[in-house]
Amino acid sequence: MSEPSSPEDLKLPGVFRYGAFYDLLADAAFQHKHAANAAEAADGYSSQRFARASILASALGVECAANCLMATLDIPKALLEELDRMPPLAKIDACLRLRGLPSIAYGMREVQAIRELVTIRNQHVHPRATNLPAELSTPQDADTHWMLPMSLEGEYWPILKIPKQPMFWSNESSQAVLQAVTSFHRYLFQTLMAINDDDLQKMLSSRLEVGEMHMMAVFDEIRLELEGAKQWGADLEFLGVFLPPGSAPLPPFHPRKSD
Repeated sequence: MSEPSSPEDLKLPGVFRYGAFYDLLADAAFQHKHAANAAEAADGYSSQRFARASILASALGVECAANCLMATLDIPKALLEELDRMPPLAKIDACLRLRGLPSIAYGMREVQAIRELVTIRNQHVHPRATNLPAELSTPQDADTHWMLPMSLEGEYWPILKIPKQPMFWSNESSQAVLQAVTSFHRYLFQTLMAINDDDLQKMLSSRLEVGEMHMMAVFDEIRLELEGAKQWGADLEFLGVFLPPGSAPLPPFHPRKSD
């Protein structure tokens, strides 16, 4: 008769289903935090780069939400492929209609801001040269070289109120975008879908699947990052993933490299 295996010897086959939504949202908060810290330290160079990373993560998070919603549909593969070709807001609206839920009100500011963000994201990943009005001042002697003072004029997006040129994005820009995507997600999940916490996590979270058992997996570092976004005016408590009060975070998760 064989001896029972000790717990440390127990190994079960399973699958980790990765979803990027919470990672992208946490990235947006994380990068904005560093943009704000760099701006406070008068490091404009670093602040601008963190701000750009934050804004792109916010935009990708909207696209990820659309894909998560689409994955809940029980429709033919051919129709799913057609839906996948749509822009994010149209994809979300189509999914809501197919589920018999209220459709997006495109006139709402929360929605207009995201339409603008999608345009910003598309222009950023397909960059083109742009002519900006410039005003030059008298050259100044800087010992080993000459300095040529110059001021540039740039336009602003009308809804998000951030510069149209990414070279001018700052921590104020990434904060405005983080607040905008927070408002949109709240509108989508709470107002339009009225979804409960369990169903929301099934749709958005990564999860470990072992046979018929499914365990949601939102790492504590992500939960803490999302909770910390409140100081930037992005209250994400409605997502239902904050750590319970007084609980200590678990040790960080490190994936094992495959052979």
